[in-house]
Amino acid sequence: MTARALRLSTLSVVTLLVSVPLWAADDGARDWLVKMTRAVRNLDYEGVFVYQHESRIDTLRIVHKIVDGAPHERLVSLSGTPHEVIRDAREVRRYYPDENAVVIEQRRADNQNFPSILPDRLQDLDENYTIQLGKNGRVAGRTAQEILIRPRDSYRYGYRLWSDRDSGLLLKADLVDDKEHPLEQFVFTQVNVGGVIPMSALQPQTATTGMVSHRDNRELSSSEPLWTATKLPKGFRLLMQIRREVPLRKKLVEHLVYSDGLAAVSVFVEKFDAPDDKARVQGTSRMGAVNAYGTQIDQHHVTAMGEVPSATVSLIGSSVARRQ
Repeated sequence: MTARALRLSTLSVVTLLVSVPLWAADDGARDWLVKMTRAVRNLDYEGVFVYQHESRIDTLRIVHKIVDGAPHERLVSLSGTPHEVIRDAREVRRYYPDENAVVIEQRRADNQNFPSILPDRLQDLDENYTIQLGKNGRVAGRTAQEILIRPRDSYRYGYRLWSDRDSGLLLKADLVDDKEHPLEQFVFTQVNVGGVIPMSALQPQTATTGMVSHRDNRELSSSEPLWTATKLPKGFRLLMQIRREVPLRKKLVEHLVYSDGLAAVSVFVEKFDAPDDKARVQGTSRMGAVNAYGTQIDQHHVTAMGEVPSATVSLIGSSVARRQ
């Protein structure tokens, strides 16, 4: 994963719970999902995790602290191009020392980063996924419970999640295809939960003197979007719409996010500007677990992308049209 792709915008078997009735396993699995969601919102922790996709492995350090009831985080790349991210509930600051730049953005509605990848409304998952308990195991030296999230159709991927049995913190997450082959994986290699974390640990260590700041001048729009996707897979709904100027590119973009409660597809619509846009995505493409579909509609370029099967981004992207 490059510095740009790093914009976080992730065992040994002890017992197989085959003797548990299906309805009990489902209820227990939902309880674990609730526990994982609460852990990210309420716990202080720090650790090192790896992100693996295709043949790449990237290592990151995370510091997470609850300040006045709100989560604050600092992420530092430990491999590859130097990169540092500071996040709070409203804003994301990304530091690129090699580019002498800092990019400041508002948090996105589709920004669900490890170890916080779960939706607020867990009941919405039942329509499109089955949820069951899996095996017990160990991750980063801690006993963990596996939770299996399987899609009900071919328009979304599945997940294998491992939750710390003591704290509920998500320790490992696999995104898997229809054959349950891993597409990408996030896993803690070491983690400390509940220790004292000073406020200084949340401050950027990157030297910012002389850095050029690029602020995302997005504006939330109270009006109807100018564009819309006319065909959506079952369960996908409009989650967010924004018209904004993209940092570094200085172009106005309409950004729509469609989600089924877990998977999300971003649709970007911007006016075609040849020859600057000749290299834009045309048709389908893939980078790791992210599929993208690009096309031109009415002198505008449309890109749909997300960690979903290619059929999903193709269906949504090809159906984008001006709102009547």
